[in-house]
Amino acid sequence: MTSGDDAVRSSVLRGVKEAGIQDDVVMVVSTCNKDLDAGEETMEAAEAVAAAAAACTLGEHHALTTGGDSVVIIDDINLHKSLWDITTKELVDVYRADAVVEADLQGGSSSEMRGFFSGLIQHAARFKVKKGSGSVTLLLLSTLLNPKEEVNDEEDNCIFEVTDFDSMSKNIKVRIAMLVKANVPLTPTHLRKIQIPVPRPSAAEDIKRLALQHVDDLISMSDGQVWLDETLAKQGRSPPLDPSRSITRVGVGADTLTCRADAPALRSVVGSLRFEFQQAMDVLDPTASSSSSSSMSAASTAGDTKQVRRRDAFLLAMHQEPSKVQRLSQECTALFAASRGYLDGVLKKGGMAGTAEGKMAMEGMLNHVENEVGEIMRSIDETLDLSLDDRSVLEEAIASYSF
Repeated sequence: MTSGDDAVRSSVLRGVKEAGIQDDVVMVVSTCNKDLDAGEETMEAAEAVAAAAAACTLGEHHALTTGGDSVVIIDDINLHKSLWDITTKELVDVYRADAVVEADLQGGSSSEMRGFFSGLIQHAARFKVKKGSGSVTLLLLSTLLNPKEEVNDEEDNCIFEVTDFDSMSKNIKVRIAMLVKANVPLTPTHLRKIQIPVPRPSAAEDIKRLALQHVDDLISMSDGQVWLDETLAKQGRSPPLDPSRSITRVGVGADTLTCRADAPALRSVVGSLRFEFQQAMDVLDPTASSSSSSSMSAASTAGDTKQVRRRDAFLLAMHQEPSKVQRLSQECTALFAASRGYLDGVLKKGGMAGTAEGKMAMEGMLNHVENEVGEIMRSIDETLDLSLDDRSVLEEAIASYSF
């Protein structure tokens, strides 16, 4: 527990007790509090880094001595970034910014920062048989900083040239070329929306860019990430997950087929999920075309409407109330129904994700399938796989339910 907020600490402790897992959880708590003087911020950040390291050590000890699996959750990885910023500032005062953080300010990758975070991330592991076959799973929680900066009409009417990005990283220049090819104006609004730093930035833009760089470095070193969006939470989506930005890199490549993080049964029913989401988001995103009006016009076509409906079907299938556990077989059934179009009728009746109609339809379908092919559901849970024959029988059970 690296947070210095007593309210956050109390909330976490209460959640652990309500879940009945206090005997299975070891908490390493920072002694700092949030009401610190400016000079004490260094101590808060340093203690947070030490607390995270101690928690990882305990997780490794459990895995190595018992052969069991441990999960280490770092509640605020931003404090690691705070320590990095504090120490970097000292170096800048001595050696100047152009010698220390020039690459970071231009959107490049800092090898030193990657080395700093790798010291923490390398604790995640699956140990060899001779070391007990235990594992350590590391979850790093981060709240992306988003400095408030008003954009006046004069600034928003500014359209940058491709040459304005010449000093930035190669990846950013490739993305700029893609926008130009798609006839998307290089305005501050469009650039900020897709997280490309604007040339000649303000101080607030610099802060946001470095925060994004911090997150990008973590993403590039980890096996994947889950993005939770506050806007989606306010819309009632549970969990408020953005699938188009949440990915897993585990098992990528032909030589790592045995290292997949997802079960074969799940993989067999969600092959097109990310593609469907990205297609639907492109339809709804005003920056995908030269004007928002043309985007809305495109959304009215039959093909685009189908893409949006498929996205909504997946959202309905993935909706899950807090503290409600779903078995693998239930997840596979719901996603299979979404991918095959069986939930389209529910959506037409207003049964979107999070609505009472949507919840009732999903609960009714799952109960029906459980009654019809319970043995297949149990097989999925036990073997984590779904054969072609069982898949056909499962689809017949879904199709026989009257939505």
